Amino acid sequence: MEKEMDFSKVNAIFQAFHFDANVSPVNLDLPIIFQRRYDFANLVVAEQEFLLMAEKRSGSLDNFVKQAQAVQRQIHQNVILVFRQLADDDKKKLLQARLSYLDYQENAYLPQLGFLYSKISDTKKIEKELTPTEQRILIILLLFVSDLVIDIDKISQLSGLAVPSLYRIFKSYKERGWLTNQRKSYQLAKTKVDLFNEAKILLKNPITEVVIISDEDFQRLKADLDFKISHVEALSYLGMLANTESYGQYTLSKKQFKKVEKTIKQPIFQGHRIEIWTYEPIVFDYNSDTWMQVGVESNCNMVDPISLYLTLKDNDDPRIMEEVEELKEKIYMILGEKYAG
Repeated sequence: MEKEMDFSKVNAIFQAFHFDANVSPVNLDLPIIFQRRYDFANLVVAEQEFLLMAEKRSGSLDNFVKQAQAVQRQIHQNVILVFRQLADDDKKKLLQARLSYLDYQENAYLPQLGFLYSKISDTKKIEKELTPTEQRILIILLLFVSDLVIDIDKISQLSGLAVPSLYRIFKSYKERGWLTNQRKSYQLAKTKVDLFNEAKILLKNPITEVVIISDEDFQRLKADLDFKISHVEALSYLGMLANTESYGQYTLSKKQFKKVEKTIKQPIFQGHRIEIWTYEPIVFDYNSDTWMQVGVESNCNMVDPISLYLTLKDNDDPRIMEEVEELKEKIYMILGEKYAG
């Protein structure tokens, strides 16, 4: 769910630091995608004026920083990034980049005011990263589990993993607080929306590399390999974005690609774009009642929507950014939440 910037908390932070501050709404002439993704406010403190910028939905820190720098260049005003809570590693990254920030826990770096304050974190260290297989199984659970109880045989069929392997993965999910179990039956420990929001920071872009292959090689290989449509071509089927490329955009798993890599002519500078993923692309049916209800109906053999989102969410092309935002809305809707637009 989207959250607006809390002006009272921002004011309270400056009061705690003995600054007189005034926070007020602001109207900016920025592309609509910025208005949809971010919350802005004007800050006057110590006779200086700043633009406060907060994410409405949490995403990657690198992308937030990149977009904040773009806004700063456009409006010619110092930007302060606002967070609900910053991890210690993220504070270090922002300090190294010399970017002004504050969070609701009273951590702040405001070089224009000669101010730095950082509380000692007593929170747990960020959870260890998911393996590619753990990420793939989590996406399958989010997209295919229709109620709280998990049909492990169905997940085994969808994932191609043996049941004992799934039990090992489910045990790791239970340790993270995502699943509960009774005897050999596993259930989701929270709603799919809450699970997605919590796990999102751990979900990585599955692309390891991108290669271009000739149409000759593509036609020779497509009978034996399951090329799934990806990138902007897939996004164009799910929204209003026009795909003007002459060649296709597909994905293969690292394992699939290694089998044929030596038979492909390289280098090729014009041809089909192939993303090499850390995990096997998930078989997903967009021609279902659920997707038809959110305005999508496609028989095309495409990558699943969550993985597609992960590959495109940090793209800085404004046209793609807007369509990715629409895709995210659809994901939240199918996970069970009425998206607050």
